[in-house]
Amino acid sequence: MFADTISSQTVEINEMIQLEFEHNYQQKVMFQRFLPLSHCNDTKDVAFWRQQWTKELTSWHSPYKAMIDVSALVISEDEKIKTSLEMMTRFFKGFFLRKINGFGFDSAKNHHLLPFQIFPTKEEAEADLGVRFPKGKEAGDFRSQITLQNFFQQHCIELSFLSPTIIERDDQVKILKDKITNNLMQWHSKWTLIIDCSNLRINPECHSQITRMLNYFNGLFMKKVVGYNPSDSSDLYPFPVFRSRHKAVVDIEGEGIKGGDEAECRSKKTP
Repeated sequence: MFADTISSQTVEINEMIQLEFEHNYQQKVMFQRFLPLSHCNDTKDVAFWRQQWTKELTSWHSPYKAMIDVSALVISEDEKIKTSLEMMTRFFKGFFLRKINGFGFDSAKNHHLLPFQIFPTKEEAEADLGVRFPKGKEAGDFRSQITLQNFFQQHCIELSFLSPTIIERDDQVKILKDKITNNLMQWHSKWTLIIDCSNLRINPECHSQITRMLNYFNGLFMKKVVGYNPSDSSDLYPFPVFRSRHKAVVDIEGEGIKGGDEAECRSKKTP
């Protein structure tokens, strides 16, 4: 079943290290953010970080820069951890990592053990990295709540939110549209959008803006959009919503033929 296939692709969990990734393919920057209570206690935690970072590289096909929010990361004072971190950094520099900056430096959390430059603020890290991003796309705001997962073999992008979120302003719709559009740079064929509504509510006044956004994605080969698990039974959404994820998945199951990361032109036979 499709539902079982998606479940099997869930990212491995590490109780000590919790990471979020976001990619800006246009500016060629990979963002990483450690969630609160992340602890790097031994070399196994470093290995987990390296493993998750490596997985994210499957969507990259060009040199890139990395910027990492380490403000929530606590590192144990251990020479083996320092050596392991240095080896990890050298490894990624051998796979087209051009430069890496961190921000959120805290000496009490042993950030001096990290083998790359850590700046006090995100703005300083961006400036040194040579990138600039529009206001409203800062970490910790609405944008950082948005999570996208690609399931290429099922032709599906799954949208979810990390915490209870209400879309009630035009600028939020624009941020959501920009983030999905950026993610689409990995896709080369038709796709379906499935939305986890458990943390999502949409102000009725924004329904028309959401509809316009979805119409825009129809022009970018989106086949269908379905939601599941509404935050409240009385909530209304400008797209079909099912009570359970299973029912939403069944509704779109079987639409894909080949992987979404495979270009359409490769599969078409020459007349």
